[in-house]
Amino acid sequence: MIIISTQLNNTPEFYNYLEQLFKQSQDAISVFNIDDTMICCNPAFEKLYGWTLDECKGKVIDFYPETEMKKVRARRDQLKEGKSLRNERVIEKRKDGSTFHAEINMSPIFNDYNEVIAISYITHDITLHLRLEQKRSELVKLKNLSTVASFLAHEVRNPMTAITGFIQMMNDDPQNPYSTFTKIMENEVDKVNHLITDFLELATPSLHNQTIFSTIELIQEVVSDYDATFTNHAITCHLHTPTSDTLILGNVYSLKQVFCNIISNSCDAIRNNGQIDITVKILDHSICITFVDNGPGMCPSTLDSINQPFFTTKEDGRGLGILISKKIIFDHHGTLDIESIEHAGTKVTICLPLANESLH
Repeated sequence: MIIISTQLNNTPEFYNYLEQLFKQSQDAISVFNIDDTMICCNPAFEKLYGWTLDECKGKVIDFYPETEMKKVRARRDQLKEGKSLRNERVIEKRKDGSTFHAEINMSPIFNDYNEVIAISYITHDITLHLRLEQKRSELVKLKNLSTVASFLAHEVRNPMTAITGFIQMMNDDPQNPYSTFTKIMENEVDKVNHLITDFLELATPSLHNQTIFSTIELIQEVVSDYDATFTNHAITCHLHTPTSDTLILGNVYSLKQVFCNIISNSCDAIRNNGQIDITVKILDHSICITFVDNGPGMCPSTLDSINQPFFTTKEDGRGLGILISKKIIFDHHGTLDIESIEHAGTKVTICLPLANESLH
């Protein structure tokens, strides 16, 4: 809270306080004429948007993606009519073309005749806040799904065991008149059993049998396991690692399953003649592993759907691989993010706490 004595009103000290408040605010502050040309902005605005005051002053700058322009025009009309808008959630555009989510307080500025002469904006970047909200929501969904998966797996496994036994007995009988059908039944039962196994993986905590191990060695092992696949499909895989080793505390088998799942998905997407780049970096107290492929990428609707149970683009897929991978990473107190652009490839980023942080 900033308290300024009323005795300072209309004094040089008063205006100095206002100037310092404007300059030192952590939120981006900007003021525009009613013709949308910029009057001024503070350093926080320059940092957030990537534009300098010299570049913007007296000009109309496009701070909005094309998809937002209809909403922008509607808000401008309200502001020019003298209405204030508070906590408006918007999508803004930086100088480099990238976008971010923001919450903005917009206020008209009046002259002595109660006419709107300018509009002020106080912009707060909420991108990180929204990501945390999304992570919490995903975690709740995973926990709920794990509970349901545990119930279904145990309820279905017992009768399926009996059915499997009887089908195998029939298939072992050379005189079985229904062998054509029972073999089909056996294949379908195998699919159900694989699904039950996936359910159990969702329901079982992955932090049992924890050890401290080298992430680099584990990834090198996984890449080596896929050497034949890379060769057969003319896929080039580049592994970039730091000079210092990266130790983490966790279940080596569960994390290997995650890395295999990601590389397998990249290979399936590329099919032939492609490239996978795996980069390991230490950031703060975490290790971040990125998997980037130059496959066909995903459209926005597919990218949104891959977190849904049973969604798959593969003919033989069960649609639980991403969920299982995310649960394993969440169990290890990490994050798994997927970015993809259609016709431009996919990037998967996994961040995990280093061993000394996990111990705390």
